[in-house]
Amino acid sequence: MTEANSPIRRQRVEGVFRSSTPVAAKLNKAGELANFIVKLNAVRDKTAFLNAIAKAMAFPEYFGHNWDGLYDCLLDKDPGPGGAGIVFEQASGFARAEPDEFAAAVDTLTDAADYWKDEGKILLAVFELDAPALAPELAEFQLSSEAAGR
Repeated sequence: MTEANSPIRRQRVEGVFRSSTPVAAKLNKAGELANFIVKLNAVRDKTAFLNAIAKAMAFPEYFGHNWDGLYDCLLDKDPGPGGAGIVFEQASGFARAEPDEFAAAVDTLTDAADYWKDEGKILLAVFELDAPALAPELAEFQLSSEAAGR
């Protein structure tokens, strides 16, 4: 299958989404993106969030641990021709504890996804949330059966 004919590219699945169900296995099965799993089960603040994504994505030592630094490291990360999928597992605690910081994380990821789109690559970020009300501005992530490798 060519990159242009991939199910994720045909569906134009890119940007930032929420999901009420686990999605990491679906993305791994689709196999088109370099996938990163960010475990947020104990994350309740900005510092812990930034530490978790830095660890999961192996950011360089110069990462500034702020939103601008996150944006820069996301742009510098080159996982290959397909792009990257980032799944934020158990993100509800962070979204509830720090809604403004959660919104800043979403904004930063959205800006990075827009940049990657202009570069012809995909950045897909999915926050696993137990309630849609935690991020009503985000669309629910849906991956077709074809894209999920079924």
